[in-house]
Amino acid sequence: MRLERLALLLLLVACKSEPTTVSSKGRVMAKPGAVWGQDVANALGLQNWELCSELGRYDCIADAHLVTLGGVEPTVLGIDDPLPNAAVSAPIAVDRVASSACAERYDRDKAGPTVIFGPVLAADTPAARKEVAGTLVRRVLAREPTKSDLSALGDLYDTVVPLSSDPVRDWSVGACVIVTTSTEALFY
Repeated sequence: MRLERLALLLLLVACKSEPTTVSSKGRVMAKPGAVWGQDVANALGLQNWELCSELGRYDCIADAHLVTLGGVEPTVLGIDDPLPNAAVSAPIAVDRVASSACAERYDRDKAGPTVIFGPVLAADTPAARKEVAGTLVRRVLAREPTKSDLSALGDLYDTVVPLSSDPVRDWSVGACVIVTTSTEALFY
């Protein structure tokens, strides 16, 4: 039930429209899963293998979703080249990895020492949420957050509160998932 609510919240936030800047070159490429996974691991202060594990055994990026996330598996599966187009299940795999990694970071921060979510764990205030949102954008996207970034992530809290029994955790994980699965994080 909690994952269904989180998915609904993420969808609601993702549907907000914002003005965008059009690139004069118009060339973007999806990051291979291993590159995106390394970026997420670095940003969240985790090891790659700690991001996500399927059935408690299989690393999500290196094993379970390797081909789905743009990798190759010539030895066992005979897939020598990346898929020509993104797999239909790629967004599900990305969400799975991001949700797991963000929840892991939150749980570790709660147990201490904190890396990202310390301010909201100390005091659940708008200022603390703004600080966490800024930290997420800086660590994941490697840039300073815009007012729009901070506003969108901050507004998520008001959506979470009526649906959640633990709004601090659900907001923290949801904000993290939003940033780590943004177009800016998935493409270069």
